[in-house]
Amino acid sequence: MRLLPHTALSSAAGILVWGVTGEPIAVPVAVAAGVLPDVDHLFDYYVKYGRRDGRFQFLLFHGWEYLLIGLIAYLFWLHEPWLLALIAGYATQIAGDQFSHDNARWNTYLVTARASKRFRAPRFGGPGNSRAYRSLVETMPFGREALTRWFEKRLPHGNPGSR
Repeated sequence: MRLLPHTALSSAAGILVWGVTGEPIAVPVAVAAGVLPDVDHLFDYYVKYGRRDGRFQFLLFHGWEYLLIGLIAYLFWLHEPWLLALIAGYATQIAGDQFSHDNARWNTYLVTARASKRFRAPRFGGPGNSRAYRSLVETMPFGREALTRWFEKRLPHGNPGSR
């Protein structure tokens, strides 16, 4: 899922938590939790395009386990509005990604499942789309052409259409 849908969904979640709890801090916390986990793509892009190794997919901040940990913490330990907002925002992040990616298997967004397979991408839907970088490029306010050329040069065999 791209930046704008993540931002919209997590904003809605934050507004809902604000409405329920009366805490306005819920909105920025939910937006941060719904958008910031995507910074883990930068590491994956570095591995795939910088090191030219498409065998791995880490997505270290994408895991249903984190949502479960947050829910348990909220229900049994830390009953705070900011934590509820964090959980709601992160839920939009992980659910949005799980259901918007056609090739996502049930275990694609389980960190434990990826770790058990040593983060090998082929076991989670293949090495991925060779043009996965486009989401990043499209969110850049400037330098899109230069960044696109940089990524294109790093595709396997120099062929933009190949995996």
